[in-house]
Amino acid sequence: MRLFRNILTVAALLMSTMVSADEGFWLVQDINAVLENNMRAKGLRLRPKEIYNVDAPGSGLADAVVSLGFKYSGSIVSDWGLVLTCADPAITFMDRLGDVGQQLLKDGFHAVSEAHEIPVEGEKIYSLKRVFDVTEEVKSMRQGGMGYEEITSRLENAYNESTTLKCRLTSEWAGTKYYIAAYKVYDDVRLVVMPPLALARMGGEEGKWSWPAHRCDFALFRIYDNGKPVSGAKTLDVSLDGYSEGSFTMTLGFPRFTERFLPSAGMRFKEDVALPLTNSLRGARLEIIRRMMADDKSVGKLYSSRAKELEEILEVDKGVKKYYGSYSLTPARENAEQWMADSFLGNLDRVFKETRRVETDKILRDETLRDGTFVGSYLRRAASAGDLGKMKEILLAGVRETDPATEKELLEYALSEYYTNMDDYYMGDFQRWIQDRFGYDYAAAAEYLWKGSLLSSQSKIQEMADPSEINGDLLFKFLNDSPLSLYDGRKGHKAALDQTVSLSQEYVRKIHDDGLRRGVPVYPDANSTARFTYGTVTEGYTTPAEYLALLDPQDPDRDLGPNLKALMMKDFWGRWGFKVGGKKHRMVIDFISDNDFVDGCQGSPVLDSQGHLIGVVSGGTPETKAGSAFYKEDGGKCVNTDIHFVLWYLGKGIELKRIVKEFEIL
Repeated sequence: MRLFRNILTVAALLMSTMVSADEGFWLVQDINAVLENNMRAKGLRLRPKEIYNVDAPGSGLADAVVSLGFKYSGSIVSDWGLVLTCADPAITFMDRLGDVGQQLLKDGFHAVSEAHEIPVEGEKIYSLKRVFDVTEEVKSMRQGGMGYEEITSRLENAYNESTTLKCRLTSEWAGTKYYIAAYKVYDDVRLVVMPPLALARMGGEEGKWSWPAHRCDFALFRIYDNGKPVSGAKTLDVSLDGYSEGSFTMTLGFPRFTERFLPSAGMRFKEDVALPLTNSLRGARLEIIRRMMADDKSVGKLYSSRAKELEEILEVDKGVKKYYGSYSLTPARENAEQWMADSFLGNLDRVFKETRRVETDKILRDETLRDGTFVGSYLRRAASAGDLGKMKEILLAGVRETDPATEKELLEYALSEYYTNMDDYYMGDFQRWIQDRFGYDYAAAAEYLWKGSLLSSQSKIQEMADPSEINGDLLFKFLNDSPLSLYDGRKGHKAALDQTVSLSQEYVRKIHDDGLRRGVPVYPDANSTARFTYGTVTEGYTTPAEYLALLDPQDPDRDLGPNLKALMMKDFWGRWGFKVGGKKHRMVIDFISDNDFVDGCQGSPVLDSQGHLIGVVSGGTPETKAGSAFYKEDGGKCVNTDIHFVLWYLGKGIELKRIVKEFEIL
């Protein structure tokens, strides 16, 4: 009975999420009267056009929100191009700097002047300038027989030219609406402030998914245009009024991906097949990398950021698998679908079953042949380069940026999994020859393929005289001997897969149209477009005293250093203190709100009812690992770094008063 009640409860939740969700990820340009009223009931004191105004570009809050490479979110907080975000992009940059970067992570970094700001090579910051509704244009082009790829290319090029901005076409609600988002792109990005890792990431990577949280998770970058700090852009003002439980909160950012409209048949495949398989294969790869890093410090320099990225993906996907089960998401979705026609649901179930086997094989192929090694990506990129000089450059980078012993270990594991589990229908002649020659001796097979690869020595690469020589690379030949066309072409799989996609899109449109009929707004799945989510501050916050209690001078990851520790122990916060728990002049490091959260939201500004900055999104509570699948108001929550503590750290902790003066503080 308990399980039955749980399923019914979550079914109601999912129906709400599917057709009448409130605090999910809403498009900034799509605030209707119903949504506005719902937000006002929570405490919003702004008009919709103060969030985004299509008629007055640059005037809305959304104009101050930026994306860092569509991986993290941030906001412009000064008229000198200062960008406030989470620590993650700064940590990733520091990791690329080797020993120097590791020391900076330990000690923290702040530029004493603009001349000391560190250029972040390769980083791009995208500032949203305008959103265009191009639904009718796309539908007209489709009626003329044009494919989506051609439509995307033509429209993006046309809007790039007319706006002189970088434009991206996105489809919402499975083709119900189409929008062009126009961005100003800044590729001159410089690091200004990064707190020491013990402060920014107390608790390590796992701390990103925990509550209570004890971290001042933020970083400051500056964007330049033509060699000068950007000025004249929309900026966010800071509120020092504080907040209390139940206060309205809104976040603005660029959530990367959700699949909250996945049919139950697709959820069943993900829960039962896809997640267990990918988690197992990725987990084993991560263990290999960790072992090799522990044995050789030089390997750590090459693979630490790769290990961290793989660890983060695995951490999230393990959470998704866990909460699929904890919240009975798949059976709950089945219950929530019962308003749809049985014939339609039956067809959905049938096509997902028909594609299940081959799609499982494709996952195995991707996790072994495509992603099983890191050198494989260099070989693929080199092969597509065409130009001999560019090809050599990519291959030489592969030699410098990978470790042969680690790559051979990864290759050996990939071979064992591929040959043990893959249907030999998909194996090419060369793969069969390798199997016949080496049998179960995967270490010998890996050694043979490695020695026959251009990546085994720089001299082989330097002696290349023709781009076609890459086709003789044994490792490249092996990894490409099972083309995707074999999978899609097997037993009518492509036709069944196309039908699966078509029916899944119809499923989304049914949910959208049902919402329209009932007068209930429905947000589309996240896809790295500008979104907002609203909610309230919930019970719970952490203080400097709680943070100090966790410090350990014997643990470098928890050693803050004597100066900053002494300042925090004084428990004197000056102008940055506010009323907390009924007491004045107190301080909070982190607070939580019931705003929606998924990957990509890190660094988003947290705003109060008047649109003033009160915090920075740091991460989520454990349940938000499954945020791509569902939103649960009383479950997963945003973990936010308080702006008071950020400003105290800048002004008092590192005495960077010139930076504090850049903020517009109310």
